[in-house]
Amino acid sequence: MDEIFLLSYLRGECNDEEAGRVEAWCKEAPENRKVLEQLYYTLFVGDRVAMMNAVDTEASLDKFKSAVREKEKKTRRKNMSLCWGRYSTVAAAFLAGLVFAGGVTWGLVSNKLSDYEVLTVAGQRAQTVLPDGSKVWLNASSKLVYHNSFWSSDRQVDLSGEAYFEVAHDKHAPFIVNSKQIKTCVLGTKFNVRAREEENRVVTTLLQGLVRVDSPRTEENGYLLKPGQTLNVNTDTYQAELIEYNQPTDVLLWINGKLMFKQHSLLEITNVMEKLYDIKFVYEDDALKTERFTGEFLTDSTPDEILNVLMHTNHFDYKKNGRVIRLIKKK
Repeated sequence: MDEIFLLSYLRGECNDEEAGRVEAWCKEAPENRKVLEQLYYTLFVGDRVAMMNAVDTEASLDKFKSAVREKEKKTRRKNMSLCWGRYSTVAAAFLAGLVFAGGVTWGLVSNKLSDYEVLTVAGQRAQTVLPDGSKVWLNASSKLVYHNSFWSSDRQVDLSGEAYFEVAHDKHAPFIVNSKQIKTCVLGTKFNVRAREEENRVVTTLLQGLVRVDSPRTEENGYLLKPGQTLNVNTDTYQAELIEYNQPTDVLLWINGKLMFKQHSLLEITNVMEKLYDIKFVYEDDALKTERFTGEFLTDSTPDEILNVLMHTNHFDYKKNGRVIRLIKKK
């Protein structure tokens, strides 16, 4: 179900018919209930962060805590009315959020909020809005954890898998993606990070803005990327390879979940596959580059699965050696 529609429901902006549709969808599967719960949590925490950012830090601590308690009382009454009124059927899904609401004052004392976590399984993709307002698209079999902290100026995210980020600009709060001891640091930008558990590398592609990629080898003097550049860092040796693509946006084709080719040349297809799967194609016969294909594949498909279909459509074979794939024309 559309995320904007779900957000309207959580804000109490839907009519009875629309609310009924959301509640029926929520009952259809545990995954749907989880999505709605995560959206609720995002809204709730986002309000708290915005409130804290607006507080005069020079004011006394007593006055600060008193203001928070007063706001919490009003918010708690509003949320209780919402959940136990027309939306009582989904109140159980928001139990964790309501418990969190009652514990915000304790969170101020302990200097930390609960982390915000999003998980996807094979064949599933997700889109979410983080508490700071940044948008994230998560690829299949991925995990993202946003660390909430009252006192840290950094916005810290742990990523396992692949995600595309559109980061809300905040010059006072750098946004840092941690993956296998590789840090991608930004202020406000659009970029993709691939950090699969089964792969010994972290691949960062910058679409807009400016990012710095740090590793244990670079310390604080990391690699600065420009839009259109991809940095491939080996997580065993920390050696880095800088790549520039003509169409860097191809790395985001996984968001739609499908690869569609209509009379595309084999060269065009392999160019897309190089960006999606971080592999390299070598043609032993240039005539193969102009061979044309039509087909549709899932982005969850492996390079072998795609090539096995293509090679039976036309007369070529391939050999793999690590990340390099050699394409050979059959006699």
